[in-house]
Amino acid sequence: MKTLFLLTITTFLLAQEPLKEGIERAFALEKNDSCAMAKKEAKAKYDVKDMDVGCLCEKSDSREWSCIARFLYLPKK
Repeated sequence: MKTLFLLTITTFLLAQEPLKEGIERAFALEKNDSCAMAKKEAKAKYDVKDMDVGCLCEKSDSREWSCIARFLYLPKK
């Protein structure tokens, strides 16, 4: 019984790092997708002349991403 308990605890502790890495990887993919969508929407609405490489993105309490993409633009004609 003790061996089974120790094996279970050890397995749980060793599995924490890959689980954490997987969650962080999924979080980064969601963030990149949200940034790409924000840039695409900006390009569709404005005549973008220059755009920063990255975005400032954060996840709200409602689990929705909000991203700020900085760019220089002219109104579309």
